Amino acid sequence: MSNTKILFVDDDEKLLKGIMRQQGDDFDLWTALGGREALEIIHSEGPFAVVVSDMRMPEMNGVALLKRIREISPDTVRMMLTGFAELNTTIEAINEGNIFRFLAKPCSEQDMANSLNAALRQYALVEAERELVEGTLHGSVKVLSEVLSLVCPLAFSQSTRVRGIVDGILKHVDIEDQWQLEIAAMLSSLGCVTVPSNVLEKKINGQRVDPQDEEIFANHPQQGSDLIKTIPRLERVAEIIRCQQSPLDESTDRGVRVPTESRVLKLAIEFDLKERFSQSPLHALNELKAERHNYDPNLIEALERFVKEERDFSTEEVSLHEIMEGMVLAEDLRKDGGTLLMSKGQKLTASAIRLIENFSKHNSLGTKIKVIVPSSRCAASS
Repeated sequence: MSNTKILFVDDDEKLLKGIMRQQGDDFDLWTALGGREALEIIHSEGPFAVVVSDMRMPEMNGVALLKRIREISPDTVRMMLTGFAELNTTIEAINEGNIFRFLAKPCSEQDMANSLNAALRQYALVEAERELVEGTLHGSVKVLSEVLSLVCPLAFSQSTRVRGIVDGILKHVDIEDQWQLEIAAMLSSLGCVTVPSNVLEKKINGQRVDPQDEEIFANHPQQGSDLIKTIPRLERVAEIIRCQQSPLDESTDRGVRVPTESRVLKLAIEFDLKERFSQSPLHALNELKAERHNYDPNLIEALERFVKEERDFSTEEVSLHEIMEGMVLAEDLRKDGGTLLMSKGQKLTASAIRLIENFSKHNSLGTKIKVIVPSSRCAASS
């Protein structure tokens, strides 16, 4: 059910009671006496579809309140009710609070109702947009990622590991529209489907290849970008992927500014490569820190916090019938003939487990595999 809650904020209790009498039967109205009370109500009862605030209030004026609401609830439609309309105040309110509409005191009952209905429609549009992005688009990307896991398990395993690292970094840095970077991480290795498997395996395992193969591999970000750039709403994601290996000392790539998200993605890819061949995540982190002049200090700090807080892993051997969705492989999974089936670091999905079960039925796999578990779990079970 769509959110239709509306919060009125004013330091005049009589005015709030009057609005409740006029509009309370037609709208889901809440009231707050001043900015501080409004923030408390939003914290405990939010989110609200619409917030209508008076301009002149003690302690916290309307601009400061709506700016704060924009930070904690960006989808909330913000309106201002004011008894005066100074130009500077209007400009400040628009810039700082991103105001949807101004209402002048006194405001007629009909004008107020029309404005509230318009604000609710705007909120519904914003929510529909979010549902499209987070629902339909994410679902489509997940399917594409699942197909990649079956067609090119090496590439999928790398992108899965990189996605986990990116998610960890994002907990400690502020980037707008994080969903774009999250999707870019999921599809960062998509272009690897165009790379011969023997070349791909050497590169992901840190081995040298000849210059011709190096050029083929180096072009995979462009190939991945080309595959998805025609998908509506993924244009920015395609650009993030295209620039994911751009030199860190260059601010532009082919005349286009390198997105900050690409810097995050490159750091995650570099950390993943070092982690695969280091004694521990901390050893890999220290190797990167030794090269910190190549990276944004804020991103290095975010990565360090993530590693120290969440990258404390141990391994556990489990039988094939004990594997579950969400487990992460601690070693490469190969068929008896030596062919790689899944790579170390891959998170087991339902389709991945079905693939393992199918090969197991034909006795193509061993009876146990190693998976990654938090050290805290091992300590608790010992």
